[in-house]
Amino acid sequence: MNSFIGIGRNPDPDVPDIPLGLGMELMQDSDARHGFEMLDSIKKTRIIEYIQRSFDGDDTKDRIRKVITKLGDGSISDLY
Repeated sequence: MNSFIGIGRNPDPDVPDIPLGLGMELMQDSDARHGFEMLDSIKKTRIIEYIQRSFDGDDTKDRIRKVITKLGDGSISDLY
């Protein structure tokens, strides 16, 4: 997964590149990483787009924290 983080690195053409901040958090949280890996392409794309729609750096960090928490506890479906 680490090699898929960053612009132009994702081999799945149906999913946007994983933002660096999200990728870093996923690498540090095995439960969240597993939750993300289990999602289909559509849900992964929704998560990435949710983070990319943030307003500023603080909003981005908040959205990433929310996503990591929900991926880790299995409640990600109620995010979108």
